[in-house]
Amino acid sequence: MGGHTVLDHQLAMLPTAGIHDVCVVTGYHRDVVAHACRGRAQLIHNPDWANTNSLYSFSLTRHWVERSVVVMNCDVLAEPSILTRLLQNPSSNFAYDSGSGDDEEHMKVEISGGRLRSMSKSLGTSRVHGENVGMLHFSQHDAKALYDHAATILDEHGKNFWMAAAVQALSQDCDLWGVDISGSTWIEIDYQEDLERARECIWPLIERRKFPRGNQTVIAGPVQVVDSDARL
Repeated sequence: MGGHTVLDHQLAMLPTAGIHDVCVVTGYHRDVVAHACRGRAQLIHNPDWANTNSLYSFSLTRHWVERSVVVMNCDVLAEPSILTRLLQNPSSNFAYDSGSGDDEEHMKVEISGGRLRSMSKSLGTSRVHGENVGMLHFSQHDAKALYDHAATILDEHGKNFWMAAAVQALSQDCDLWGVDISGSTWIEIDYQEDLERARECIWPLIERRKFPRGNQTVIAGPVQVVDSDARL
């Protein structure tokens, strides 16, 4: 998109939200990803990427995360304002799109009183209030609890689970606030047609809006970011 990879766009977006401490979990074609990062992120490799899923990749970053953390799926192209909106509040929260969530592949969310109640691809239609965008922010306390839930799920049920399973478990213990970004410009790139749409429609829209550059967002304390998707 615009001569740059999705990873380039994500790494360029993070400083605009005040994030400079970045980790990328690698799997398939790790050397290509490492070259693309060009020193802009610490790399943690998932050697079993072909037999695991995003929850396992996320769990590998546990000893790297020391404070609040942003977790981003690496196949999401989005306007930077979505991330800055998440970080305007120190509480744990996540971006969701209330105008989406009707496709079988969507990670659907159920919201109650502004808080996450359920997150799953298999939610019944009547319970769906939108689609998880793949950009989540956790306070230091909630991040620790999230890793604990991830460890329990991996120990009891195996490594082939989405990270959403741990987020779902965490939502039963604490408040995870939904930030509805309906109307914002973003896309999850799963298939060739998604890539074509990103190139032809989504990126030009983001570029035309000319979002401000530089660190213009004040954040309460430093934040880390994990960019993780075992399937890519």
